[in-house]
Amino acid sequence: MCTQESQQPNALITAQNHGTILVMVAWFLACLLALCTATRVISRCRSNRLPRLPLSDDFIIVTASICSLGSTVIISTAVDSGLGKRECLVVAVDVDQVQMKIFISTILFVLALSISKCSILLYMYQVAENTLQRVAAVVIGIIVLLWSMAVMAGIIFQCEMPKPWEIWTGKCIPLFPFWVATTAVDIVIDIALFLLSACTVWSLRIEYCQKSLATVIFSLRSFLVAASIIRLLYLQRALSPSADPTFDFIPYAITTQCHSTLSVLLACSLILRPLTDLFRVTRSQQAQKPKPGHCKHWSGTTVGGTPYETFDSTTATANPQIIKEPLPSIQASMSTPTSPVASRNSLTTTDVLLPDILLPVKYAKAPPRPPPPSDAQRPDLTMFTKKTIIRQPPVVTRLGSVVRGDEGSRAWEKVGKERSLRERGLA
Repeated sequence: MCTQESQQPNALITAQNHGTILVMVAWFLACLLALCTATRVISRCRSNRLPRLPLSDDFIIVTASICSLGSTVIISTAVDSGLGKRECLVVAVDVDQVQMKIFISTILFVLALSISKCSILLYMYQVAENTLQRVAAVVIGIIVLLWSMAVMAGIIFQCEMPKPWEIWTGKCIPLFPFWVATTAVDIVIDIALFLLSACTVWSLRIEYCQKSLATVIFSLRSFLVAASIIRLLYLQRALSPSADPTFDFIPYAITTQCHSTLSVLLACSLILRPLTDLFRVTRSQQAQKPKPGHCKHWSGTTVGGTPYETFDSTTATANPQIIKEPLPSIQASMSTPTSPVASRNSLTTTDVLLPDILLPVKYAKAPPRPPPPSDAQRPDLTMFTKKTIIRQPPVVTRLGSVVRGDEGSRAWEKVGKERSLRERGLA
């Protein structure tokens, strides 16, 4: 029963007014969302493991948070205009203000949902290991874009112009079937995101514990599916002909704010360590992945031999059995895969680096050697041969007989003068 006398002037929550409940819940969610967004941005700037995430993801998260916070602020101000009160306590002017604020809040709610999904899709695209997973992420992103455009167009033209926000007092399309269709597509998108994330995580070469933790985090999107279903139930109650519009709209508004806040919080969960480690491992594996055409090597010659693949430590067993063999045996097993050493190693270990591929058949007889060159064709190497030359001392001719004393010295002086004149060309 709606009566003016039943109003208590000092009471925040009464049987005739539930607007304060919406304000308390909305601002609690707004504070939680602002705290998580600030924590994510600060952690990104100060942590050593988060810079690997793309900067565009931060922009997406901040934009989604702003849209969700704007929806919260606007819907909380609608309480001042009469949202949450009985219809008999709200004048016509306040009803028009409430409808306008609900209209704007709904647009921001849809934007927050779609933008937060883009953050998850961007993460999955960069974590994807093969082309099929990337194509699936792109296809889901296109569906999210089309869904957002369709829902925005439906909200803008839901009622007769020039006042499309008059959902209670104007001429509008069937709102409940419209929201059932859009919410069903939203649920399908959330399920597709979870399936894509699970398939991507379990296809990576990481430990089982990392896969399990990442899957648990991605499975939290099931709360969004539950929130969508509950929101539809409360919307049906708020849009029923016998409902009190401003009073019965409170449960639907609370569920809507919880839905948008939870969607952004799940997008902020990318800073959790299991997901950042997953991103780091994927990046390192892509960096260490050999180029096409260079991943196989051959033992033996370049013409034929036994190929062996690159060894990946992430696929090895936790405690492999190490067998010590002498070097000749190891070389024989590498050149001949069918040797007893190679067979024993293949039986005792699980990782086979050298597959048992038979070597190509070699020539049975060596080809004939060419004939040696003739002497005329051989190069002259005498210039490189060392020769030893023995020089003979010069021949000395004695002039005359041996003379002693002064006569002898004068004779030698005369001979010396004649020789010097002869050398000068004067004699």
